Amino acid sequence: MHLPEVRVRRSRAIAIAIALVTVAPAGAEKNRPGGPATPAPAIEDEIVRHMALSQPGREHRQLDPLVGSWSVDLLWRGAGGIETRARGTSENRWILDGRFLLCDSTAGEGPSRIDATTVYGFDSQQDGYFALSLHNLATSVLQLSGSFDRATQSFLLSGKQRDEVTGTVLVRRQLLKIEGPDRYVVRVYFDVAGRAPVRVVEAVFTRR
Repeated sequence: MHLPEVRVRRSRAIAIAIALVTVAPAGAEKNRPGGPATPAPAIEDEIVRHMALSQPGREHRQLDPLVGSWSVDLLWRGAGGIETRARGTSENRWILDGRFLLCDSTAGEGPSRIDATTVYGFDSQQDGYFALSLHNLATSVLQLSGSFDRATQSFLLSGKQRDEVTGTVLVRRQLLKIEGPDRYVVRVYFDVAGRAPVRVVEAVFTRR
């Protein structure tokens, strides 16, 4: 076994050992003074069990078409219908042994430059897809959740978003549609009372 592999396994063992410490008191009841001692499971067994239960599945494979290097054409519709266009790039890759897809994107230049990091994944406990987004236009994290429509090859996600300028809480709906092996599109809509959802963002990703 190579030294880097030993370090990786040792790091995983330490991380899981720390997590297991938080549940140790529940098992401590079995080893009270005067009671029968219960042998603790080997940490290696716990590691194997946790790894087996958390393996990425076929749902994660639906995100595979997003992996790679992309050129981005961004259209942003602001107040009063004023449109702003920008170009940029996005680097998308799997992290944590294929459990989460990390997308680092940038578009525009100067003061209007937008830098964003988005993590996509499938939560097996909640049985649904999610997106967590951070960018340089807000101090909060945007959390969306939803499903995948196999017929249209689209991820349909939604969540609430607070406007940091006005403080208004808006319902955000996001459509991510895979249009082919070298192209996908992200469209963002906001719910508006008494009207159909208004599209405010469209980003076209073309493989580089």
